[in-house]
Amino acid sequence: MANDSAGVARELLDGALELADALNQFRLKYALIGGLAAGYRTHARFTRDVDFLLAIPQLTLPSLLEDLARRGFTFDDMVAIREWTQEHMTVLSYHGIRIDWLKPVIPAYQHVLERATEETWLAHRIRVASAEGLILLKLLAFRTQDQLDIENLVAANRDHLDVAWIQAEWQTLAGLDDPRMQRFLEMVG
Repeated sequence: MANDSAGVARELLDGALELADALNQFRLKYALIGGLAAGYRTHARFTRDVDFLLAIPQLTLPSLLEDLARRGFTFDDMVAIREWTQEHMTVLSYHGIRIDWLKPVIPAYQHVLERATEETWLAHRIRVASAEGLILLKLLAFRTQDQLDIENLVAANRDHLDVAWIQAEWQTLAGLDDPRMQRFLEMVG
């Protein structure tokens, strides 16, 4: 069982890094988000998929998908293009690992994308959402795992966390009196 988990973890990371290599080659704006990014910013944790926030010009999408198919990603071209252009999200697969793409359609998502930093992970360049960006996204979802991730992100980044930025971005989405923000402020305090 432990070997199965290690294999899945390696496939998750391989998929994220292979996608980052392609996105870097196409010079696209992107950020690793979700559980894998939270694990990078805190400590490794189990996750079942890889999540990316990315901006892809519509004219670049077919060429990118063609490149990804050569790299071992699987998807239905027409479905991916339709979902991306109409629903602003799509799903690919890499050796059975789910890869979720999310388009930054609201300003807060665009700001998360802009704050992402380039990191080196196993000799690959990959842009990872900042701790603040991850907290903002996880406040929006606010499932049990998201709350745990927020606690871990706060603990790991306490000395340099830009709480004012998170509050300002949150106010574009909800009020500071929202229970999710109140819980976050309790964690910070």
